[in-house]
Amino acid sequence: MPSPLPIEDRIERAAQLVLRSRIFFDIWFYFEGADTRPHLLDTMNEFSEFFRFAPHAHFVAFVVSVAALFEKRRDTITLPALSREMARAGMLSPQAYSEVEALISHAEPLAGKVTILRHNAFAHRSARISYDDIFKAAAITPAQMRELTEIALKVANALLRARGHQEQFFNELAREDAETMMRVLQSATHNG
Repeated sequence: MPSPLPIEDRIERAAQLVLRSRIFFDIWFYFEGADTRPHLLDTMNEFSEFFRFAPHAHFVAFVVSVAALFEKRRDTITLPALSREMARAGMLSPQAYSEVEALISHAEPLAGKVTILRHNAFAHRSARISYDDIFKAAAITPAQMRELTEIALKVANALLRARGHQEQFFNELAREDAETMMRVLQSATHNG
């Protein structure tokens, strides 16, 4: 079995996965959120074949990406595994490890909900439970999904700090681009 990638690379990849997860969430929520969707619906209907799948694709990408950060497999890059490995190797102080583990413990119930979606609706499609029942079983809200990304970023940043790397931050650029795109499309459809 090949050796794991260097710890520095795995920490950076985990941090990037956290950032991507949040981008996927933000774009999905922009198109599907109760506050924004009603204002976008006419334009989305004008381009129905694109918007029929685009928000859903971002949601699937969010679920698969954020669930990967808390995966139980030993051969994947996960925040809990990185935390344990760094603590064992003396790369994470006992205090930092304790703080990271508290964050991970707080994230686990939320990650479990997302994992239900990943394992039964998206990465695999359950033959035993309906799509709607999968979502009922997961019982996760958009606010909880956002919270999971925020906790994941705190963990990733603690690991990055411990190795002397620059912390990462969420930004609104992808959502702002989506808003600009919708304004252009709305203008084109109303002036055309």
